[in-house]
Amino acid sequence: MSIKLERIGQAPFAPAPRAVRAGDYVYTSSIYPIDDVGHAVGIDERLGLAGPSLMEAQARRCLEQLKSVLREAGSSLERVLKADVHLADAGEFLEFKRVWKEYFPSNPPARTTVEVGDTLPFPGARLSLDAVALAGESRLQRQVLSDPEGSDPLPTEWASHAVRAGPFVFCSAFPASDFKTGLAVGKPAGFPNYGSDAEMQAEYIFSRMNRVLATAGTSLEQAIESQLYEPDLLNFHDVDGVWARFMPVPPPRSSMGVKGLLLPGALCAPNLTILVPDKDLRKEESHKGLRWHPVKVRKVNFSPTMKVGEWRFFAGQVPSPDFKSAVTVPAGLRMHRSDIEEQTRFTMQILTEQLEANETDWAHCHHVRIYLTEPRRDYREFARVWREYFPDPARAPALAFVPSTGIMFHGPVIEIDPSGVMR
Repeated sequence: MSIKLERIGQAPFAPAPRAVRAGDYVYTSSIYPIDDVGHAVGIDERLGLAGPSLMEAQARRCLEQLKSVLREAGSSLERVLKADVHLADAGEFLEFKRVWKEYFPSNPPARTTVEVGDTLPFPGARLSLDAVALAGESRLQRQVLSDPEGSDPLPTEWASHAVRAGPFVFCSAFPASDFKTGLAVGKPAGFPNYGSDAEMQAEYIFSRMNRVLATAGTSLEQAIESQLYEPDLLNFHDVDGVWARFMPVPPPRSSMGVKGLLLPGALCAPNLTILVPDKDLRKEESHKGLRWHPVKVRKVNFSPTMKVGEWRFFAGQVPSPDFKSAVTVPAGLRMHRSDIEEQTRFTMQILTEQLEANETDWAHCHHVRIYLTEPRRDYREFARVWREYFPDPARAPALAFVPSTGIMFHGPVIEIDPSGVMR
C-alpha cells in the first residue's frame, strides 16, 4: 500500500501547511510564539515579577499551537514522538522546561534542544519548535525507550532518550551528559595533549544510544536520517571519525553550526532517526541523481540518499557545483543580484534531480528542514524563492526553519534537507 500524504491547514505567515501527514506520522512546520497578526507574544510588564516570564508565556503559546495543529490533524499531545526546539538563549531552558513538563506530564517525547541566538523570523520570539506525532487513527504503539545502564534523563531534561512507533525510533539529541553533574567525559586535567574531547564525547553519546536502541532490537547501524549540531565546526572531523565506526553505512546528514548546546562544554549533539528493520523494510543507500559524489570528494561519512521501502531520506544539499565551491554573485553585481536567491534556486534544482532519480518529487516530500547562516538577512529572500516552487502553500511540505552559525565549508548560506515518500 502506498504512503499517502495529507496537508493540514496553513502555517501562519509562512509558505507551508501547518502539518503534513505521511502514513502513520504527522510532521509539523515550525511553530512560533506569535499572535494572530504575527507579533511575538509578550507579557504585561506592569505585573513585574508577579507575572509569568516571557519564556513561560511564549513556550505556552507554542505548545498550545502544537496542541491545536495536532487536533486539526486528528492527533494529540499524548501521541507526540519527538520535538525539535530552538531557543534564542540556552539560559532560558529551565523556564521552557517547566512549561514543557505541564504539557507532557508523563512519558515525555524525545527532544532535541539547541541554542540559535536571537535570529528567528519574528522579532521578539524567544523560541520555535516543530514535532512529529502519531496520527490519531494509527494503530502503531508509542514506546518510550530508556538506558538500561545509565542515568535517567527525566529529572534533568524531562525528555525520553528515544521513542519508538512502528518501524522508526526518534532519538533525543542529548550531549555527553551524565544527567547529574554535567559533562561525563573529557581529557584529564593537566593533560591537554592526550586525546580529543570531541571524540570522547561522541563515543560516550553513541555508546549510550546503542544501549537504548538495543531495547528495541536495533542499533545505530540502522540510522536512516540525521542532523549533527556543533557549536564549533572545527570539531567535526573528530566526531565524524567516531560516527563512521558506529554507522558503517551512514545515514543522510546535515552538519550544522549552532550558537550553543544546553550543556556547558558540550561539543556535539547528533539528531537521529533509526529503523527497526523487518522483512519489508531495509535501509538501502542510493547515489542516483548526483552531479558529484560528496563522500568521494570530501571523505566524510554520510549517505546522499537512503531508501527504506517507500520512504526517502536525503542528506542536506548546499549550493555547490562541485562540493568545493559555492554559487555566488559576482562582486560587481552585489546591488543587482542576491546570493541567497541564487543559492536557493540552485539547491532546489540539484535536489529536484536527486529526488526524481530516486522515485519521488517535491509533491511527495512531507518535511523539509531549511538552514540559513544569515537568517535575519536572508529569510525573506529565501521565502520568496520557496514560493516560486510552491505558490500554493497547501501543496508544500511541512517546513522547519533552523537558524545556523555555519555550514561545513565557506560560501554556502543555505542548506536544504528534505524527506519524502515514493510518488
